[in-house]
Amino acid sequence: MRIKVGKRLVNPDSLCMGCMTELQWPGMPCPKCGFDIRKYQKPKNSLPPYEILNGKYLLGRVLGIGGFGITYIAWDFYQAKRVCVKEYFPREIAVRNIYGHTYSEQLSVSLLCNTDTYTQHWDKIQSAYMKGLETYIKEAENLSRYYLMPGIVSVRDFFYGNSTAYIVMEYIDGIDMKQYARLRGGRLKPEEVISLLKDVLKALQAVHEDNIIHRDISPDNIMLTRKDMHAVLIDFGAARTYGNSENAPVLLKHGYAPIEQYKRDGNQGPWTDVYSMCASMYFLMTGIRIPPSPDRQKHDTVQRLQIMGVPISDEWDLAICKGLNIEPENRYQSIRELYQDLYHE
Repeated sequence: MRIKVGKRLVNPDSLCMGCMTELQWPGMPCPKCGFDIRKYQKPKNSLPPYEILNGKYLLGRVLGIGGFGITYIAWDFYQAKRVCVKEYFPREIAVRNIYGHTYSEQLSVSLLCNTDTYTQHWDKIQSAYMKGLETYIKEAENLSRYYLMPGIVSVRDFFYGNSTAYIVMEYIDGIDMKQYARLRGGRLKPEEVISLLKDVLKALQAVHEDNIIHRDISPDNIMLTRKDMHAVLIDFGAARTYGNSENAPVLLKHGYAPIEQYKRDGNQGPWTDVYSMCASMYFLMTGIRIPPSPDRQKHDTVQRLQIMGVPISDEWDLAICKGLNIEPENRYQSIRELYQDLYHE
């Protein structure tokens, strides 16, 4: 089998499974990214390199694993370009069906049922999985409307397969803002943070206007493109339609998740993303992740940025402080309000 790379046809075995660059010596370490397929250890429950999905996406290595999905680098046969493929895989209740009778069955996702607890609650687990699967595709469909919008990752395709679902997104060649801050000494100047995040805040306004909230904003979910240093918000795997987030799975990234995300019936909305965005700004400017929201509710030790020694204006300091208010009703109720106080536009 041969696939298209640019205007030429190549053997898939000659592509680096780490970066999808064509290799002069297949099977040897990639001179561009250093990936060595001979030493690659496939993470548990992930699909193997060289697997083809939907007849057009060649999977490479795993880029990341979260609570609800596994992300792979991949090659799009039709477009002849790198992409990211995210597989719906709620790891608390899902497992790869390695004991299937056929290879196809072994790639499929099944539900955990190896304990009495899971067996007793099988119907609820199955219902939760199917509801999550439906929501996953629905949110992908919603996000595909923002194709090529600056500040947000573009959803190119979505489909069912292997008893689960997949979202195909553009591949962002760059580093996340957490890594970038580390390379710059652990903290960034306020002017740089506010400037870099402008397009992300604009994009979030559009997403919120369509009643979608991200629910997982953090410095490691904001990429900076290597080419022009544009910030791009990624990983919408936890996104939910605003108003339907009640009883959504509890998803937490301590230090960035507001208090309402610690409760299944928490009232989540645009103010939820406001908190996470301001917590990300605080980290990028100080190098310090704020304490988990429940701890802050008991005893709040978070200080204003100026007190932390950050050379920031009163206006920006107060805006970020308001966005970090523990009580949802005391925060900005929309990203638009935060944006206006930061940029006066």
